[in-house]
Amino acid sequence: MIFYILFAGAFIFLCIASYFKWHSVHKEYSASQTNLVKLVSNATHALFLSQEMTLNILGHQILKDNDSHVMDRLLVLNPSIIAFGFVDTDGNYQTVSSNFNKVKLPNLRELEASKDSFEYTMTQKKMVLGRSYFVAASGRWGIPIRKSIYDKDGTLAGVMTAGLAIEGAFKIFTENLSIGDYNKVMLIRDRDQYLQYESSSHETPKELYQTPLPHNFMDNILTTISQKYGIPFNEIKQKPIIYELNVANEVGKLVKATLKYNPRYELWILSEVDHDKIISDFKGIFFGYIFVFIFIHIILFFLFRMIAKAEEKRRKDLVFQATHDVLTNLPNRNYLQQNIQDWIYTGAPPFSLCYLDMDHFKNVNDSFGHEFGDILLVELTKRITSLVDRNSIVIRQGGDEFIILSNHTDNKKLLSYAQIMLDEISKPYHIKEFDFVIGVSIGIAKYPENGNTLDMLLRAADIAMYEAKKHRNSVRLFADTMQAGYLNRMSVEHELRKALDKNEFHMVYQPQIDNNGNIYGVEALVRWKNEKLGIIPPDIFIPIAEASGFMPQLGYFIMNRTLSEMRTLQLELGISFQISLNISIKQFIEVNFLERLIQETDHLDLSHISLCLEITESLFIEDIEYILPLLEKIRAMGFSISMDDFGTGYSSLSMLKKLPIDELKIDKSFIDTILHDINSEKMVQNIITIGKNLDLAILAEGVETKEQEKLLKEFGCDCFQGYLYAKPLEYDVLKDFFRVKN
Repeated sequence: MIFYILFAGAFIFLCIASYFKWHSVHKEYSASQTNLVKLVSNATHALFLSQEMTLNILGHQILKDNDSHVMDRLLVLNPSIIAFGFVDTDGNYQTVSSNFNKVKLPNLRELEASKDSFEYTMTQKKMVLGRSYFVAASGRWGIPIRKSIYDKDGTLAGVMTAGLAIEGAFKIFTENLSIGDYNKVMLIRDRDQYLQYESSSHETPKELYQTPLPHNFMDNILTTISQKYGIPFNEIKQKPIIYELNVANEVGKLVKATLKYNPRYELWILSEVDHDKIISDFKGIFFGYIFVFIFIHIILFFLFRMIAKAEEKRRKDLVFQATHDVLTNLPNRNYLQQNIQDWIYTGAPPFSLCYLDMDHFKNVNDSFGHEFGDILLVELTKRITSLVDRNSIVIRQGGDEFIILSNHTDNKKLLSYAQIMLDEISKPYHIKEFDFVIGVSIGIAKYPENGNTLDMLLRAADIAMYEAKKHRNSVRLFADTMQAGYLNRMSVEHELRKALDKNEFHMVYQPQIDNNGNIYGVEALVRWKNEKLGIIPPDIFIPIAEASGFMPQLGYFIMNRTLSEMRTLQLELGISFQISLNISIKQFIEVNFLERLIQETDHLDLSHISLCLEITESLFIEDIEYILPLLEKIRAMGFSISMDDFGTGYSSLSMLKKLPIDELKIDKSFIDTILHDINSEKMVQNIITIGKNLDLAILAEGVETKEQEKLLKEFGCDCFQGYLYAKPLEYDVLKDFFRVKN
């Protein structure tokens, strides 16, 4: 009984002693940290205040005398300064100390690391600290210090800036003033939570100052202060007191923190002591070597636990990277291949696979660069994912292609769902100062109706998507009848790629007649005869050439062959006439298109004024800010510009006022019905009237009867083209046609 009483008494005494000892250890660390924070706070304030006065005096001296030598003299007197510079309000260095080259210094308003603090400096009367950085020229770490300088009229004249060397200016931190290796003192900029300085006994890594602390780090500290001291958030920085608290540090480890705020330079002076160290000291007193043994095993346990968690996280990250797109964070094709068994299995319910392909997306990358294309893809992804339900999955197949797996299988619902997606995707995208309108073609296949494997479904959806691409910005459900068309298109595309080398293309020319019956010009038209497929109409192979990327090559063949043959014909007959060339969108937006055109005409000594470039209205669904300046350049070089098939495309009549064009071509579809369709008649009459008001020449395509010609002349049409005058003619037949007409 006595033993148990003594054991209980001893246990109680041990508990009481442990309690008081625990608080004693805490008080010792609190006192040490409080004194350290006071010392550092006063020292840094005095340091920055003296440097602020130096900048202010030096700035006014520079403003007065514009003499950089005074900076060099101050560098000698103040070795903690790396360099001085005077910067104008645009961020450009005007005067620097001789140890730096002004030409190599960046613009402070354009440099990502300095623009925010520089602009903030110009709003303040006090000195402002920039982000700490490594000065390669001097091999030292420095803190940018900046002070706005005002002239005698009170107008902001510029900013005096300097680099404050951490090793020199903050020598106070390296003289064993910290409590120990387990303690560190940090200067944290309040505006963006970047570290200005961290005391350390080892080499400071660059990334320490190049990235801010976690965004919730200071928020957690301020929240804890508010709760502990009962102070509202907005009053914490106003009180000149030192706060003490236990909190998780920037890497999530519990520390005993002591901090104070410097309102003038917007700095937190923060001292941290690892909480484990306090516990270790406490336990070391009472448990000796036994505690050391236990503590080591605890540390090892947590260490291996940390390693295991890190390894698990790394594994998950690698799996995520392998199965997800880096740009959009969407699952990628690897994910689809690995997880398709979740959709296709024995007894699996039906589902649909939607294949999305952007229309004209390549033009964005070619014209504006991949940065714009990447931003556009991210915005596009947001729109797509916002429209699908939680049971669907969106996959980036690659490039501008996306796949959606959905439980919807009803044709009516699928088409309605796809149309909503088309409408949303087709809305303008505002990126920087540009607006983009991107269409999408959607092909849909259904499981198991159109295939019971992923490859079969992808092929069916791809076929349906290419069918949709014929109409642009549309959707098609896969049908068995599409298979033959797809195979035929593949066959045409295969032969098309060999046609130029085999010299299977040739040119024909359709004359254009003016009001007096004279030859006004000719339109160049390409024809293709393949030994395997026979004669392929242009309306078949031209869209395939554009979709396959072959159109620029074919376009330059058309240009070279036409200009060469027509130059020869003009020299042989001693006449001059207009040559109209159709330019595809793909060819027109190529970077070197205009240079190649000029080079070709100059090589043949062909007058620019005799060449007319025909563009379609669909060109203006591309970026108008890029197209208009190019059209202006083309016209300034002496070429004429004609808008082909006017009235069937995207442009509005009001757009004509700002387009640099010379001619309107009325589409054949209006001429075909002009005699018996009052709407076509009015449309043609309106086009001619508007064109005349804008001083544009008017040419009607597809004129086949005298009655059509007569009505068009009554409306004021200038020129005509069609079977009434001549079909598209081979070169030799065209030569005879000219001889008869002349």
